[in-house]
Amino acid sequence: MGKLNYFLVFFFFITTSGISLSQVELVPLSNPVYDYLDRMFTNKVISDYSSSMSPVSRKEAAKMLLEIDLKRAKLSKTDRALLDYYLIEFEYDSKGTLKKSSNFFSKKGFGELFSNKKQKYLYSTADSNVSFFWDAIGEMRYIGLDGDSSGKPHVLLGQLGTRIRGTLFSTVGYYLKLSNGVRLGGNSEDAQKTAFVDPILYSTRKYRSEGNKTFDSYEGYLRYSPATEWIGLTVGREALSFGTGFIDKMILSNKNSAPFDFLKLDLHYKKVRYSFFHSSIVGNDSAGVQLSSKYFVFHRLELGPFFNNTFKIGFNEMVVYSNIPINFAFINPISFLTSADLNTELPGKNSNNTLLGLDFQLYPVKNLAIQGSILADDINFETIGSDSSKGNDNKFGFQGGLMWQNAFTLPNLSLTYEYTRLDPFVYSHREVNNSYANWGLPIGHSLNPNSDEHAVRVGFNFGSSLYLAVTFKHQRTGENYTDSLGNFVNVGSDILYGKGDFQRKNTFLNGLRVNRNIIMAELVWQPIRQYYITLKFQRRNFDYVDSNTKFGYNIFWGSLRIDY
Repeated sequence: MGKLNYFLVFFFFITTSGISLSQVELVPLSNPVYDYLDRMFTNKVISDYSSSMSPVSRKEAAKMLLEIDLKRAKLSKTDRALLDYYLIEFEYDSKGTLKKSSNFFSKKGFGELFSNKKQKYLYSTADSNVSFFWDAIGEMRYIGLDGDSSGKPHVLLGQLGTRIRGTLFSTVGYYLKLSNGVRLGGNSEDAQKTAFVDPILYSTRKYRSEGNKTFDSYEGYLRYSPATEWIGLTVGREALSFGTGFIDKMILSNKNSAPFDFLKLDLHYKKVRYSFFHSSIVGNDSAGVQLSSKYFVFHRLELGPFFNNTFKIGFNEMVVYSNIPINFAFINPISFLTSADLNTELPGKNSNNTLLGLDFQLYPVKNLAIQGSILADDINFETIGSDSSKGNDNKFGFQGGLMWQNAFTLPNLSLTYEYTRLDPFVYSHREVNNSYANWGLPIGHSLNPNSDEHAVRVGFNFGSSLYLAVTFKHQRTGENYTDSLGNFVNVGSDILYGKGDFQRKNTFLNGLRVNRNIIMAELVWQPIRQYYITLKFQRRNFDYVDSNTKFGYNIFWGSLRIDY
């Protein structure tokens, strides 16, 4: 039976079954409702939300929207408009009705294609046992570079896709998103030069390596969770985000790498949240050959918010291992991964990459959030502070940030500052197989090891349909180099090359010094509900201090997307 036949059988089952309010499928991380909920928690409007453990279920998001609705009088005009927008989008999840929705395959469907008052679907239905939502996705996208050394590569991409989601018997959520794209403009070389702009394109072999004009992608999962949502079990592929970064996360970021496949367990009871997942990611060996297997395992325990919802703390542990069968010691959700690694690794080997993380969030007053994180990529208490290469056992990442909502008393203006520092060789590993990367892209922060970054972002909502953000980053890196004798010197700046970390005392920013100034502007406009116009511009300037060499380039990104 072909894929289309399977889909038709499933569609028939859904549409002939028999209102389920427990929508346990997840809200994709691309949904801007996350920014809205984060702002409402910072503004002390809602009392229990975790921006450091995402995604959340549609049921949980709807619950928080209803809590915000009870405090509508405290909101600005724009936040009330945004609330009304999301209450329509999450109508079924919050109220169990479909009064403010429209089906294309219905008598009125075509006439409501441009309605601003209804959430549009190709088809939707629900009864006491099953809910089913079917959407279509269409996008035209342009990516272009223009600079001193990059030339002027550009691509024009067209994509069509579909998405189905829903919940079965109040406990099992399902989700499937399929898309197929074609390169309408630009050649295969242009595609390779511009792929880094989008992690999903970069991780699509047909698009980047094989130079095909057509490419595809998918995300999908099954998720079990009872009505109380104290436990969730998810199997599938979906973007994940863990940690406390405001602009980029140091522990696990969804911005820099493509979604991967995983088995995930979530527990939540009062002030305690716990997540575990064992996932399959993609990596290459030192010769560039794809590994037969590479796995990423993650635990996070979060406590809070305590003290009148002003303080949260999280503990994280991660391990990357490869080229062996799945290790059942790492499937145990109640374990200490570092100990599991030491007690199961082959004698004389040190091949797995283990990391620990600690982070906190502080909300001292209304409109203000403070976060801090520390990442330990190898730690040896006996050698901490050593002036010799023995101290290289200890590699850390640090991050701290401040977010000010309604900055300068201007409603809907957000101002964020964040500092990130990664010691030499952080994220990398002596065996390139086990670098903290998927498809060669970082799982954590986008910053190179042996670097630091000052980042400032200003964002503003112009009503419910227009958003503008400007971000400035100043980065410093000590890059690997080749000396006057032709010897390669690894100072720890490449996430994919961790050999030689004990050849000399690791010194922060040692190496070929490069400073980068990056400015990014993004405008998202929704002239009609579910019709999106996105424009992005980025300028990157590079200053190689030692050779007094400077260059830069521009990136242009624009898209027209229809999603219903």
